[in-house]
Amino acid sequence: MIISHKYKFVFIGLPFSASSAITKELCEKYHGKPLLRKHSLYHEFENIATKDEKKYFVFAVLRNPMEIAITTYEKMKANEKGNFTNPKLFTENGGHINKKQRNKYKFIVEKNATFQEFFLKFYKLPYDNFASLTFQNCNYIIRYENIEKEYKKALEMAGIKNPRSLPVENKTSNKKSNTNLYYKKEIHKRAIFVFGPFFKEYGFQFPSKWSNNTYIFSYFIYMILKIFRKWRWRYKKYSTRKSIKGSIYGDIQRKFEN
Repeated sequence: MIISHKYKFVFIGLPFSASSAITKELCEKYHGKPLLRKHSLYHEFENIATKDEKKYFVFAVLRNPMEIAITTYEKMKANEKGNFTNPKLFTENGGHINKKQRNKYKFIVEKNATFQEFFLKFYKLPYDNFASLTFQNCNYIIRYENIEKEYKKALEMAGIKNPRSLPVENKTSNKKSNTNLYYKKEIHKRAIFVFGPFFKEYGFQFPSKWSNNTYIFSYFIYMILKIFRKWRWRYKKYSTRKSIKGSIYGDIQRKFEN
């Protein structure tokens, strides 16, 4: 999370939604500074914010969950920074990599699993994410597919004149740009069941060649799970430890300590 007292804004960085790039840019160019964790949510900010800070302009990024699933798979497969094998980053040691993530990584590596195998193994319930606890408190939501244009618009709405283009940071390696190379026909039905309710709520569309039918049963499960998930996410105890040294957010935290 990034706050700027000069421009009176708060950026909520959701996972896999350009949070590293935006975080770095806001701190370097627009008087932003780190607050709480990299992926802290609005209710965490609200618990510590002053009356005036609660009036700040709040924005975040919404990304297509089909792309998030691909990014998750490719990051785990590459394990470039050793995130999934470094004990210092495990949640039981105060880090952010939980056992479920490590099990996914282990499955990919040990089975040399394709994306299709990974998806069928781990995506079985209707999908939701921290958007459920975030967007109701946002003044503006950037759509990831239009991030270049809408990022600038968000900063202009916060009172920044002529913001520059957003540099690329922490880009996922080996990721193919065409989602159809990942979502082959064998997993279309599962993908519609998993992502359909989220797509309906946030205005996404499946590829035109797909049988674009959202199951009523899937939506019912989604709404029931949303109640439980929001409660769990809101009251979960998160580590207060700084992000690891050498990461974008970790280095920014240490810079503002000095």
